[in-house]
Amino acid sequence: MTQKVVISGYGWLAGYIGKALTGKVSIVGTTRSQQKRLALKEQGITAIEYALGDDTSALCNHLPNATLLLNIPPGRRNTDLASFTDNMLQLVDAAISANVAHIVFISTTSVYGDATNEVVTEVSTTQPQTASAKAHVTIEDYLLSKRGQVDISIVRLAGLVGPDRHPARSLSGRQLDAGNKRINLVHVHDIVPALTTIICNTPLNDTIHLCSLSHPKRGIYYVDAAKAMNIDAPHFSDTEAPPVGKVIDASKSWARLNITPLYGDPNRMF
Repeated sequence: MTQKVVISGYGWLAGYIGKALTGKVSIVGTTRSQQKRLALKEQGITAIEYALGDDTSALCNHLPNATLLLNIPPGRRNTDLASFTDNMLQLVDAAISANVAHIVFISTTSVYGDATNEVVTEVSTTQPQTASAKAHVTIEDYLLSKRGQVDISIVRLAGLVGPDRHPARSLSGRQLDAGNKRINLVHVHDIVPALTTIICNTPLNDTIHLCSLSHPKRGIYYVDAAKAMNIDAPHFSDTEAPPVGKVIDASKSWARLNITPLYGDPNRMF
């Protein structure tokens, strides 16, 4: 069992994870902001100002025998994904040189692309289409090539939902197509116990999915969600057509973690 976790990228998701891990392990978090560093310090978290691409020396001082949670997304506005990818691989190398015990990489189910109508399992072939998804696959493959030197857990997350975050809000009132496309979402209150298990127990050395267990059409789901949240509903075309799009099957991953997701039905997320 790890005694220390270093969370590189202390953003929205890390806030939930850090709160759950407080009192269980020693926590170190990185942030690009001095203000955020001071706020984390007040929460009892050792905080380091670090941006991807910076010198890793201060970060690496905390990594011997620790678990490193890599939770640094490329950012929607980041157009230099080659630099992002190279910096992530360099951070991995630095961590391994510092004798990190376990690396947990937060990846995404977008690595499968949107071209398939199939059920996708943890061993399905990746088909990344976006620059971000391609970057994630490159980082995943590099990490998996390091197994034997360090324990590696790849965690592919579906679309994120939380008490303060739901994609229906960004879709409110919009005219959209592909109402028959299936949704793949996961609630932060299910992610937290999964990551806590992965960090605090025996490393998986594998790839897992975290996603809800049902996948309604988005033209039905987001309209119902908007009504439940008392916001303007989006308007979709093709909702009555047969369902299309990938289905992220996370059933084996949940079973492996011995977790029954509280939000296996995405209709419980609003």
